[in-house]
This record gives sequence, C-alpha cells and structure tokens, in this order.
Amino acid sequence: MKVDDMPALCIGLPSGVRAEILPFGATLHSLQVPDRSGVLGNVLVGLPDPNAYKRQRSFRGATIGRFANRIAGAGFTLNGERHTLSANEPPNCLHGGTDGFDRRKWEVVAHWMSALTLRLESPDGDQGFPGALSVEADFVLTPPATLSITYRATVSRACPVSLTSHGFFNLSDGGPIDDYMLQISAQHFLPVDTALLPAGAPQSVSGTEFDFREAKVLLRRKSSGYDHCFCLEPTEELREIATLYDPKSGRELRLSSDQTGLQLYTDKRADAAPAVCLEPQAWPDAPNRPDFPDAVLRPGETYLNRIEFAFSTRDN
Repeated sequence: MKVDDMPALCIGLPSGVRAEILPFGATLHSLQVPDRSGVLGNVLVGLPDPNAYKRQRSFRGATIGRFANRIAGAGFTLNGERHTLSANEPPNCLHGGTDGFDRRKWEVVAHWMSALTLRLESPDGDQGFPGALSVEADFVLTPPATLSITYRATVSRACPVSLTSHGFFNLSDGGPIDDYMLQISAQHFLPVDTALLPAGAPQSVSGTEFDFREAKVLLRRKSSGYDHCFCLEPTEELREIATLYDPKSGRELRLSSDQTGLQLYTDKRADAAPAVCLEPQAWPDAPNRPDFPDAVLRPGETYLNRIEFAFSTRDN
C-alpha cells in the first residue's frame, strides 16, 4: 500500500482548530491552533507531505512503540527468558526497533468530525518483543483547543510496553524556541551517558539546568539542548505535568498525563524549524532496570497512556 493511498485524516472544531493524522505511523501531521491575535497556525514541525514520512524516518508526530526511547544492548531478560531486539541504534534499540510502530499502516476503526480511532496488531516476536500486542489510539479534539491522545493495549505474553506521541512542537510559526518558557513538575531527572541511556539513579533537579519546577527560559542555561527523562510521581490520575509558553505568539501548551516519565527533547537541526518534544512515557531502559518503575504489561491487563495537549493564549 502506497502512502498516497492513505491521505491525512482531518478532525476539527467549528472554531477552525483542526488536526491532520496519518494512518501511516498514527502520525500527527499538523495541528492548527490560534495565536494571541486569533490567527490559526500549525504548531507541529512535520514533513512536507504524507509521502515523505515513508521515505524518511524522522519520528515527527509519530506514535512510538512497542517501547519508546532506548533499551540498552537491544535486549532484556523477563521471567528468566532473554529477548533480543532490533538494534537500530547499535548496540541499542531505539523507539521500538527498525520497523517500529511509526513505520506501520494503522487501521482506521472510526472517524468522526472531531475524533479518530486507529488500531494496530503487532505479532508475537515483532522486533524481538514477546507476545501479540493489540493497540488502539484515540485522537480527540475538544473546545476550545485541546487534543487528547489515548493509547490502550493488551498483550498475550508479558512484555515491556511504552507508547507515546512524538510531536515536534513549535509554537511560534517556525521561529526560534530558545526563549520559550518551560515548566515541568518534576523533582528528579535521569542523567544519561554518551549513548543517551540512563546513567545511574535519578538525580535531584535542584541547582541544575534541569530544574523547571518554576517556569524558566528553555535554552538560556543549556544551549546544547536536552534529550532527558524527567521523573514524575506515580499516579493513575490525569494531572498537569508541564507548560510550554511562547512569548512571541502568545500560545501556551499545557500538557497533562498519567505516565511516570516525561522525555524532553529539543531539536535545532538545520533541515527544519526548531522544535520541542514533550513525550509522556515509561522511563528509558526500564526493562533492564529493576530499580525503575515497572513497565511490563501482562496478559489480562490493559495498558493505558492518556495525554492531553491543551492550547490557550496569553497577553504576556
């Protein structure tokens, strides 16, 4: 099936707020929300057209699975059995392997004016992961400008599962991100090694460039950028975990989630507009770290990841 046969599916509100989602990779292709003047603009940095996503693996806007982020050594041991994964970032596994969920055509289950449900069936042994996994992704727009994404999954054998949406956000119509104001409700973060894998135990954000407990300028203290997981308090309730504000456009993004981790990634490559990624997920390399929150989904359980991106505007 060609990507041409899978056009972007639009969901929208009467106000003009709308999102375009591709069945290929369950990918957020664009998201139109107003600035402080009421002018609609796309706050996602995607690829130029739907065909580009198949030609170029960029993770932009895609659904990531079976396991977001990195797994050291592209493998893990579970219930006494060693599982070898696709080492697409040798020697490690990144974002589910070479043929992750971002590379699949998802089935359209339902499509309404303001909501869309996609489904994916991942067979036992897919990219080395055990068990057959059944996944559904709901995309829902609600007034005035909130996009909710809900991932649900069941599995036939115990398997680590961490799904997320990898949106690349730019709130200033493609402009610089350095002066964005960011707040993250996290007391700790995971330091990383040269392979961007967790290095040791969580560390306090206090006194570091990772302290976003109060809103501060995003890249003033760390011009090299971020690719780090922030550790959140475990909960089964949806709660606000981060706020991103662009003084230029007046757009503000409030992120809510029920996950234990939030990956902050800043992208300033020369081939596209700069972007900020805020990805609710399990902690990276959790399958190999018994000291990390459990990320194993077992038969009879339902995996759930609820994400809300609520947009509004401010005058200053």
